[in-house]
Amino acid sequence: MKRRYDAVVIGAGLAGGAFAWALARRGRSVLLVEREARPGVHASGRNAGLVRRVEASSAISSLSRAGAELLAAPPADLSPSPLYRRTGSLLLARGAELPTWEAAVAEAQAAGVVVERGPAAEWTRGSGLQAADGVAFRTPADGVADPHEVLSAYLASARNQGTDVAFEAPASLVVDQGRVVGVELPSGRVEAEWVVNAAGPWAADLVGAAGGLSLELQSYRRHLFYTGPLSGVPADSPWIWDLERGFYLRPESSGWLLCACDHEPRPPEDAQAVSDAQDRLAVKVSALAPDLVDHPIARAWAGLRTFAPDQRFVIGPDPRLGGLFWATGLGGHGLTTSGAVGTLGARAICGELESNLELAPFDPGRFVLVGGES
Repeated sequence: MKRRYDAVVIGAGLAGGAFAWALARRGRSVLLVEREARPGVHASGRNAGLVRRVEASSAISSLSRAGAELLAAPPADLSPSPLYRRTGSLLLARGAELPTWEAAVAEAQAAGVVVERGPAAEWTRGSGLQAADGVAFRTPADGVADPHEVLSAYLASARNQGTDVAFEAPASLVVDQGRVVGVELPSGRVEAEWVVNAAGPWAADLVGAAGGLSLELQSYRRHLFYTGPLSGVPADSPWIWDLERGFYLRPESSGWLLCACDHEPRPPEDAQAVSDAQDRLAVKVSALAPDLVDHPIARAWAGLRTFAPDQRFVIGPDPRLGGLFWATGLGGHGLTTSGAVGTLGARAICGELESNLELAPFDPGRFVLVGGES
């Protein structure tokens, strides 16, 4: 480990790993630091692996499309083959929310994404999910990825291009005259031109302790459940998400991966599954997928999804501390968007953006009120 780098990236999850990779391939010297003993311990390693191109938010959709295409056709330095398996997806919408998703689909189609519309009841037949009414939007190019494979690809490529990685290395910011000039690690101080804050749920505390932007990030716990191997589960069926009723499922290892879309506020923590979450799942399964009621649950786990107050990502320079760049608040979209987020941030740091318009929707400065208080 050197004592000075072009950039130190804090957090070796999907956002931090992608950022380190994107900087390294631009010839920057990078140190990636992680407080845990291995990468992707928290949200990045505990998600459902869904690759999704259609989102209700226009700003997030643009990054979802770019990130999905990067996973579909990764640069040679990242992977020799696609980083996800195409299964297609079905988003189910109905009632008052339908116009929102029709608009999102129209935007995706205008950007070149193939999205088909059809009857939810017909297109979900055989999945176990009951959808007697509503509309299904099918995106054939969507699919399923292994989050650990994607993260490992970012880290391996970054290392191959000179990035240093330090685990069990909790970091604090070093500030001098209103500018972040490096980080303090257990092994000592490391200087850097830029410090990238990709610390997920802990990102706000890291910056607040150093006098930067005071941002009220909120994390929510969500559970996932795996049934174990079952007979008759089609491996290449699309994943299905009932948007109104808050439930999704996809084939996983000859069984089903299920989620009741729970959304419980939690502090930054190592999220653990709680026993009553399976009871809540059972209520939804009974109502929405009764054919699955009698299937056992072999495994349950939980992770945190972290959001900014307005639900948009936080990507860009801190408005109070020079040399500090935020990359957090991805709110469950990290797998699909990580490559696009890392690339956008690296382009900004390296002066490759023709204007600030690409960063504007995600600018941390949007949380600074008139008078300078956030």
